[in-house]
Amino acid sequence: MITTYLEPLSITTFNIGQPSSYDLFNRQGILLLTKGKPITTNIQELLQRRQIYTLKYDLNKSQDPNITHKFSESEYQDIVVDVREAFENAGLISSERLHKTFLVVDKIINELEGTKRVYLDLNKFRKFDNNTYIHSVNVAILATLIGLQMNFTGQALRDLTLGAMFHDIGKSAIPIEVLNKTSKLTDEELEIIKKHPILGEEMLRKSNITGEVLTIVRHHHERCNGKGYPDAVRQSEIGLNAQIVAITDVFDALVDDRPYRKGLPPYHALEIIIAESNEQFNKEIVNIFIQCLILYPEGSIVTLNTAEVGIVIGIHQTYPSRPLVKILFDKDGNYLHDDYFCDLSQDLTKFIKSVDFRSVP
Repeated sequence: MITTYLEPLSITTFNIGQPSSYDLFNRQGILLLTKGKPITTNIQELLQRRQIYTLKYDLNKSQDPNITHKFSESEYQDIVVDVREAFENAGLISSERLHKTFLVVDKIINELEGTKRVYLDLNKFRKFDNNTYIHSVNVAILATLIGLQMNFTGQALRDLTLGAMFHDIGKSAIPIEVLNKTSKLTDEELEIIKKHPILGEEMLRKSNITGEVLTIVRHHHERCNGKGYPDAVRQSEIGLNAQIVAITDVFDALVDDRPYRKGLPPYHALEIIIAESNEQFNKEIVNIFIQCLILYPEGSIVTLNTAEVGIVIGIHQTYPSRPLVKILFDKDGNYLHDDYFCDLSQDLTKFIKSVDFRSVP
């Protein structure tokens, strides 16, 4: 359950023209100024008279904290820094660098063991470092979570996590002007990009890496219908671990901003993967991925395509991209005093356009 209330703003002075750090309301709950809009003379006067309010709310969480995991910024950043150090000069993977990567793998596994679901503000974390390292960490975290749900343990789980982390290491040998090209790739450039799985396998073959990790690196772009690369193998010819990494790789790539396009909302990325189940991806693995990924955790503030703003109060196990939302503001920005709920699993005309994780405990 959630309790919302208005609280007088303790700050009484803003500079006129300064962007507001909050949504500002009057005593009746009418939205006077949207967050980010400049402070007006009228708002300034109301602030000085202590007649401006902000919205507060209390949440009674029902989820078991040992079941759902949220990576903090600090622990996530530590992992990315470790991966960056391990990946630098990737063409020369020494035993020392490999050992450091094993430690990162163990850190990820230790964070996720005992967890059934995880949520990440994937794009928020991209500010920390080079996007290649961020992508590698995200794919490793998501693949590990799937592996845990499939009862992977010990060396099998470590191989999966390590292969997911190294899956794109071959891109370090691709010319940067090709990797970061903002316009459409030529056929020749596309063929260069498609070499990165083989290049990655060759880099790692010189080190003390298991054959399972090498297979993940080589085959993470293979597809069940045989239309992947570099070997165009299909279905059972593709290792289970490579099939897991293929899904998490595509998901993180779809939600990421690329030089040539904006990232997709997570629900849209997930729906694309679901639509390609069986054709490109292993349907059973996709179903497990759906169950363990929380796109919109309880307590997150969401904006719908209708411009209504609400808070997520429940997540459907079968439809994680369509949670139960308590609407706080209507499409005109008016605060709703009466309880109004929108079950997105029932109302298919509405969907989440953006999400704010800052209110999630």
